[in-house]
Amino acid sequence: MEELKPSGIRKVFDKVGQLKSKGIEVSNFSIGRSFFDTPSMIKEETKKALDKGMVHYTGSVGIMELRNAIVQRILIDKGVEYKPEEIIVTIGGSEGMFVALQTLLCPGDEVIIPEPMYVYYKGWISFAGAKCISLPLKEEDFSLNLEELEKKINSSTKMILINSPHNPTGSVISRQNLERIANLAKKYDLLILSDEIYQRITYDDCQAFSIASFPQMKERTVVSDSFSKTYAMDGWRIGYLAAPQEIISQIAKLHQHTISCPNTFVQVGATAALNQDQECVESMVLEFTRRRELMMGYLKRMKLPFIVPKGAFYFFPLIREFNLSSEELADYLLKEAKVAVVPGNAFGKAGEGYIRLSFSPPYEEIRTGMERMEKAIQKLRE
Repeated sequence: MEELKPSGIRKVFDKVGQLKSKGIEVSNFSIGRSFFDTPSMIKEETKKALDKGMVHYTGSVGIMELRNAIVQRILIDKGVEYKPEEIIVTIGGSEGMFVALQTLLCPGDEVIIPEPMYVYYKGWISFAGAKCISLPLKEEDFSLNLEELEKKINSSTKMILINSPHNPTGSVISRQNLERIANLAKKYDLLILSDEIYQRITYDDCQAFSIASFPQMKERTVVSDSFSKTYAMDGWRIGYLAAPQEIISQIAKLHQHTISCPNTFVQVGATAALNQDQECVESMVLEFTRRRELMMGYLKRMKLPFIVPKGAFYFFPLIREFNLSSEELADYLLKEAKVAVVPGNAFGKAGEGYIRLSFSPPYEEIRTGMERMEKAIQKLRE
């Protein structure tokens, strides 16, 4: 526990909360959530479930209706065939990835992860007594260095953890690079944990593929996904794992010991989310596209170097010119501009020298916040 570090994102979240409690308005570009309400149809179906008295335990792995809906959605979105018995309904993506890692890793195992990386990955791996081996992304485009990846594989390597579209950089692993990762996994008999929480949020005709769809990869891949981003259901805490029966049956035991079962009425809402017309997702991504263009225009005006994100809803601009640490610049922007961003070092050493900005907040909040940020950056350069 002493080695476990608090989330750098939550640290900023708490600072914003303190300011808001004093009546100080902050443009919050720090939190990774969809700034939309959950679609009304999902809420209505959940209310009906509550009214029907669906407030008691279900099976640990989730209700059959939801698992069937997940199977159908995976086939459409990821091109992989699963059976309901290969699905576990989880308390968001986080619980799913946590129990997967605790189940699959042994003390001394090594997991290779592209860095910058999501804030909780390293802690989850450490909890299993395993070791996180970082693979710094190429700075020129935040792509994977496949040659370096192979060099890091040794007799202790158990798994490669990938996240595409990527948090915090917004990069998407190309089909060609996914194929090369798949070939390495087969060559060295490695497992893959694929965090696909942003898969349906992509731009400029970019497509995010699931590595489980590649030949002979379903049997060595655990897919983690969630309803949080796609359906603006982050506070509902609902997600899933998909993996072959021999793997999922073992993960299911720890999942059962951890949470007993997912929330019953929430599962009804999640089933409705998957079975409905998906126009709500398409319209949300269109609006994200509009907000991305707005934030991108301001970053260009500020002359902050950045890679255009192909997925998710983050910019990860370079801020080394100011000779401040990423934390120092984040603190400066919060104090001077009342703009909350996440320091890049929250995502590992490779994130130092960057900050993460979410473009998911409302359009006008982005406009007013970026105007204040532009003035603060100009002041810093004077």
